[in-house]
Amino acid sequence: MTLVENALGDVRAEWAEESTPGVAPTNPEWNRFSDYVLAVPGWSGGGGVEPLDEIVGSGDIEDHVRGVEDHSLGVEYLMQRFFVNDDGDPIDPIGYPLTYDYGTQLTTHTVVTRRTTSDGGNFGAGLRHYVVGVGCRPVSGTIPGDPSESQPIALEVEYEAEMVRSYVIHQPDSATTLDVVSTSSEDSFDVIIESEGGSTSETVTLNGTTTVTTSSSFGDVDAIEPQAEPEGDITVTDGNGTDILEAVTGNGGLIGSNTDGVDGDEVGIPALGSGSHASAIGTDPEEYQFLGTSSDYGGSALGTRVHALDATVELDTTKEAVQGTRRQEIDIGTRTVSADVDTAGEFDSHKQHRRHFEEVNSDLTYEFVDGDLTLKNATLVDVGDVDFSGGDANIINSSTFEAHGSPAVTVTTT
Repeated sequence: MTLVENALGDVRAEWAEESTPGVAPTNPEWNRFSDYVLAVPGWSGGGGVEPLDEIVGSGDIEDHVRGVEDHSLGVEYLMQRFFVNDDGDPIDPIGYPLTYDYGTQLTTHTVVTRRTTSDGGNFGAGLRHYVVGVGCRPVSGTIPGDPSESQPIALEVEYEAEMVRSYVIHQPDSATTLDVVSTSSEDSFDVIIESEGGSTSETVTLNGTTTVTTSSSFGDVDAIEPQAEPEGDITVTDGNGTDILEAVTGNGGLIGSNTDGVDGDEVGIPALGSGSHASAIGTDPEEYQFLGTSSDYGGSALGTRVHALDATVELDTTKEAVQGTRRQEIDIGTRTVSADVDTAGEFDSHKQHRRHFEEVNSDLTYEFVDGDLTLKNATLVDVGDVDFSGGDANIINSSTFEAHGSPAVTVTTT
């Protein structure tokens, strides 16, 4: 019996800055989202598949065609550190939209999730399933606060990505050389193959439709990274022709442009090279319980009682299709920084409504154990109804504050 996909085994989730948007970095210095990831990779999108219908002379769909792709990723994790370091540089993905200055290009990330099993696969020795995203723009971050939650603050970052691909590498049951071959005689570029941690690494130069065999034997395989866009479909097998890199359609684990019609699969699983995987962050997430935070509004309390404070940063984006690729260009628009706040007090509804109708604006500061997130000139843009119903023991007022200014938000360590 095979082991079905689950979230209970070994999962590694990392991100790294790209020097060229949409291209995985060479020798990447990987970062963890957290030592406690709650949900990953949150891959949503589509291949732009549309029916070819409404053809004169036919009442059925004639065919299906594929257009531009649309990808997003969402990762949820427990907070273990502030969003920036002492120099103000982002060290958490949410730090990037919070510190974006619009004078430079928003930093893009390569995001890789790996799920590992030690059983099953083509050789009975397990498999590694990867979801790889390149050109990932961190465009949204949610920082919730609920004092009734015993769990530490659970952050959520949302990415808009240029390209996301899924791969499965079947792990060999004993060390073996690997065969690499293309279905196109035009393919003569390098493919990097690595084991865990890059302890065994070899760069194979494709020889078109002629099989190339590695000189090294691999006891495990953790990266297969093409160095160019393939025209043909690339297959990686053991010496007996059994897939190492899963080829679901039977064409190859890396699909070429002559099959796709537009793009060849040049993403692959990034090699580590002389880079490094992330060490544990190590801080106690209990330090980041909402109960241990505080807030103020213009030097005064948001309310006599603050029952919730959810801060959000969001960068508007546009996606535009371009000639010659299924990838879309992702452009960054305006930023909105807001806080949804639940308060109560002796005359709290009066206080919040006066703030709203008088268009009061003050700095709203959300104070963590090691830093402050400040919404500049926060204006109460939406206020809840005043409604006293029989039996109510308390009245909780829900308000939304939005920041404005240049910048509209600051993040500083303390």
